[in-house]
Amino acid sequence: MLRAENIVKRYGNLVVLKSINLIVEQGKIVSIVGASGAGKSTLLHILGTLDKPDRGKVFLDDRELTNLKGGQLAEYRNRYVGFIFQFHNLLPEFTALENVCIPAYLANHASDKDVTMRATELLERLGLRDRLHHKPSEMSGGEQQRTAVARALMNNPSVVFADEPSGNLDSRNAEELHNLFFRLRDELNQTFVIVTHNEELANMADQKVEIKDGMIVE
Repeated sequence: MLRAENIVKRYGNLVVLKSINLIVEQGKIVSIVGASGAGKSTLLHILGTLDKPDRGKVFLDDRELTNLKGGQLAEYRNRYVGFIFQFHNLLPEFTALENVCIPAYLANHASDKDVTMRATELLERLGLRDRLHHKPSEMSGGEQQRTAVARALMNNPSVVFADEPSGNLDSRNAEELHNLFFRLRDELNQTFVIVTHNEELANMADQKVEIKDGMIVE
């Protein structure tokens, strides 16, 4: 489903990624691991179109993404990609329900009623029935991150990219979040690409990709 071909990324004289080739299959969880500075997040950002490679191409369902620009790129991200980061990045002035609705409002493909129903269903599925109208400051760290997961899923993305999603959580909440990813894979056939330092999560993944010195270690 997602394919990267010969990805090269430089920052000045430093070559961060060196001819990376990667295939991600539909409905799989792929973990990307490696030491700090190995290029994990750089690769994730290129796969998710948040950054562009200096050389190489990225495809989703045979559509080349590396040549998308402007409005096309923004529309693609909103429709086909979900993002989860180490810090939830929820808007503090809005409730959980409102935060989850935002991607759908930006897409403008459904009525307000349908958007609210979809967001409510996602939050309830993620165990947040009693937090719909709570603002982030009124929620625990685990609840905030699950809200961020619901927001990432709002537009039925083809793939969700997660950068250290449990890095800011305690061990119990981290385990719950990891189990949630696998439940969503099983129930929704959702694809995840996850950068993580958590060995347990990395080893549970369907595919584990290790990067060392800008290259995938076979």
